[in-house]
Amino acid sequence: MKTGDLTLRRVCLDDAGFIAREAGRPEVARMCALIPSPQPVLAAEGFILSMRAREHTRGDIVRLVETASGRRLGLAGLHPRRDGAFEFGYWIAPFAWGAGVATRAGQALLAEAKTRGIETITAGYFEDNPASGRVLEKLGFVHTGETVRAFSLGRLASAPCRRMALRHEPGL
Repeated sequence: MKTGDLTLRRVCLDDAGFIAREAGRPEVARMCALIPSPQPVLAAEGFILSMRAREHTRGDIVRLVETASGRRLGLAGLHPRRDGAFEFGYWIAPFAWGAGVATRAGQALLAEAKTRGIETITAGYFEDNPASGRVLEKLGFVHTGETVRAFSLGRLASAPCRRMALRHEPGL
């Protein structure tokens, strides 16, 4: 997948060092549910192998986000839920924050979801991460009015998480 200056590609074991280093940063991991901090490279390798297997067995879509020159920036993914919806999530390395990377990567991934016929997409963000909420709003998500307590491995604690759903425009 390409979007302007970004490429979204399947994760591979060569990405483990980047994922462990950048996702394992406390400021990143605490804003995600399933990322430990610190993150050992072996844990990142396990994540990569798991996501590759889940792509074939469950239909997960997990893509590494990188520049056209190959500089890795983060991950974006869609994960099937038991209720038939898909959960959208992402993380971006701190050195790339504020440059619109999450929005552009999300647009590409959501366009791919549409071509695959994925209609119901949800997302959430921790209340102390309003920047993520703004990214989701730019992508067309709206607040559902639900706030749940969600556990974060990076925090080793639960925190309030605001739930959102992708707004579908009639006729699109």
